[in-house]
Amino acid sequence: MNKRIPLDQLTIDDLVQQFLALTLAQYEARFPSQTSKYNRLYHQMNEVSDELKRREGDQRRALLPLINHENAQVRLMAASSLLTIVPDRAKRALESVRDSGIVPPSVNAEGLLDGLQNGSFVPK
Repeated sequence: MNKRIPLDQLTIDDLVQQFLALTLAQYEARFPSQTSKYNRLYHQMNEVSDELKRREGDQRRALLPLINHENAQVRLMAASSLLTIVPDRAKRALESVRDSGIVPPSVNAEGLLDGLQNGSFVPK
């Protein structure tokens, strides 16, 4: 049985790899029949992002290479985690996801961009 290593014991590189694996799994679980799995993965991905944020100097910057990833879900999640650190680059990545037309990431990216524009979404 695999024991899950506490996030605070992982290196920054390990956290980035875990973030990538979780977002790729989210993409695979995007179909309506797998909503609970998607939501569980989303929660785990947020925990990884929060752990990076807790690290000295806010290490979410380590996710920066992922905003250019070929997978739209990875770009979406990395960009949303980076909005407070590199807002312009993160917004451009969200726009690329929106413009990709890949559902549901493109719809989610459009919602985030609309929320940023009208003030209903404030990144943390």
